[in-house]
Amino acid sequence: MKKYFSKFVVLLVFANFLSCDVAQQVAGTYNMTQCKYDYQSISNLSLAGINLQNVNSISSLNPLALANLMAAFSSSKGTLPLQFTLNLDVTNPSVQTALLNGLSYILEIDGIEMTTGFLDSKLQVPGGQKAQLPINLAFDLKQVMSGASLTAVKNLAFNFAGIGDASSKVTMRLQPTLSVSGKSYKSPAYIPVSFTLNNKK
Repeated sequence: MKKYFSKFVVLLVFANFLSCDVAQQVAGTYNMTQCKYDYQSISNLSLAGINLQNVNSISSLNPLALANLMAAFSSSKGTLPLQFTLNLDVTNPSVQTALLNGLSYILEIDGIEMTTGFLDSKLQVPGGQKAQLPINLAFDLKQVMSGASLTAVKNLAFNFAGIGDASSKVTMRLQPTLSVSGKSYKSPAYIPVSFTLNNKK
């Protein structure tokens, strides 16, 4: 994987001729690409505006919430917004600080690309330590899965939320960016973070 970051190595060498501040940004961003990213938790989970954060099964939903969800799945029209915060643990194996100025991401659930975007957030992970990176995500399942049946949409939504009959495989692809003199430079390759959300039953 080192070959994908050759451009960053060049920047690191070039940074010796730049200001101390820029050199630290370049080195810090390179260290961020070398960090270990792990799934920590999902919080603020809601589907069609219904809070599913502490719901362990479909039967535990209150009747009104269940009726509203079923109504949302009954027609191909309308929207089905899924919102949540993906919390990742970022572990820095280096002795030097890792710096994040922002990152591009691609989210896939069960092999289907759900959304892409850019996180305009800063994170600093001291050498040998761990920090949490929260990423707020929101997209319309009906729009993303417009070619799928309503049953397939419902199954994926419930499985992802942990209240369906199966599990969902989630892959998050991260691409840290470096900001130098007002310009942004993306790391040469995405960093994949994969995990499985198990059925809570």
